[in-house]
Amino acid sequence: MHTSKQKLAETPVTPTSEAMRFGKFALVGTLNTLIDFGLMNLFTAGFGWQLVPSQALSFAIAVINSYILNRKWVYPETTEKSITNQFSKFVIINIAGLTLRTITISPLDRWFYSILENQQFKVGSLSSTILSHNLALIVVGVFILILNFLANRFWTFGDVPRSHTKKS
Repeated sequence: MHTSKQKLAETPVTPTSEAMRFGKFALVGTLNTLIDFGLMNLFTAGFGWQLVPSQALSFAIAVINSYILNRKWVYPETTEKSITNQFSKFVIINIAGLTLRTITISPLDRWFYSILENQQFKVGSLSSTILSHNLALIVVGVFILILNFLANRFWTFGDVPRSHTKKS
């Protein structure tokens, strides 16, 4: 019977540098950002829900999608590992991110809204409310993206070597 380390060493993989891994992570993040923004805007503008619960639900849906894609595509070496342990760590990190995001999004939203309203800034037919929601989500999202990548890279998927290359 092979240990997981033996199996990892014997598995033919293409060279995967951290830059390539981060590129994949960024693509997954881009897709999840589109899901997050799309749902947040649907919930607030389409359904008339409040910002905080809307962004929390959109974030949660994006996190589930993110875990699936990260496990299967960004860290395929981990698909033999226990989902329970990995997903638990992934959820803990993302709950921390959601908590930080929830605390900071409303003050940022109010700040952007006051600037947009004072300048009477418009983008097409978008209201200052929609613009401020999205600007706040962008700022908070970039910060959370960096924190989540680092935490997941070194904790959730920390057992994956930093550079796994195929031996010739």
